[in-house]
Amino acid sequence: MQGLKLGGVVEIDADTEILNKEILRKIGRNVILFQQMEHMLKYLAAIGNFSSSASALKSDFEQRFATVNKQTMGNVVKRFVENTFNNADVTTDELTELKEPRIGLKFSIELNDELYNKRKADLASIVAERNDLIHHLLPKWDMNSFESGKKIEHSLDQQRAKILPELDVLKGLIEAIKEHAKFCDSDEVKRQLMLSSLRQSQLVAWFFDLAEHKARPDGWLVFQRTEQFIRQQIPEEFANLEKRFGYKTVKEILLATEFFDIDEEPTKKGGVRLLYRIKPGLNFTETVIILTN
Repeated sequence: MQGLKLGGVVEIDADTEILNKEILRKIGRNVILFQQMEHMLKYLAAIGNFSSSASALKSDFEQRFATVNKQTMGNVVKRFVENTFNNADVTTDELTELKEPRIGLKFSIELNDELYNKRKADLASIVAERNDLIHHLLPKWDMNSFESGKKIEHSLDQQRAKILPELDVLKGLIEAIKEHAKFCDSDEVKRQLMLSSLRQSQLVAWFFDLAEHKARPDGWLVFQRTEQFIRQQIPEEFANLEKRFGYKTVKEILLATEFFDIDEEPTKKGGVRLLYRIKPGLNFTETVIILTN
């Protein structure tokens, strides 16, 4: 095998030639490891701390993923760290009134300052090594020198040893997210999400509030009278019931929430009228659904 040297071509001895081939193999191996890591980081950076309205969820996510996919590995790591690692108490911004449900995903790993700074430095070091491998390895490697090759080979092996634990951490995080996604796709979770959406609507809140504060001594209210009053207060909530809530009538909506009992009683004129009440033992403030896996 021949190697290049300033001023001409030199012959490379057999041992150096074998070593050079092994170095080239290890360079390719490490490049693939870095690419695997970069792809996983981009995925996690794209889905982490993401939320959108239900109607725009697909388009917003596609746009976010496209943006992340164009970023350098350094910027992706920065975004991943900011989204994932918390070294301070999490604060919740004041929520504005929502016109439709929002869907999102946030995952985080709580670390103290020392561990947070270490994780940040470790990932920054990985980025630096990746850039050094891609852009600056060749000037350091004298392909005609066995000693130079051994140093390069040793650094490549050290680099691999540093990458593999990071890959395991990222793979574990992705697997955990996938398992949670399976859980969230279960029929029971879908039912709970549907219930949560119904229960937190203005329409149901009005029926609940009136039942809580305006009920007769026996706990019941006249359904039609209450519905008429609420319709005057929030008429927009009664438009397109089936499209908005999946039910044709307000009675069906109330029953679907599992908050209310509905019954009939005779009137003085010989007819019947609907009554409704809050199911005994229910507390409206305890109906926020928190999904855990």
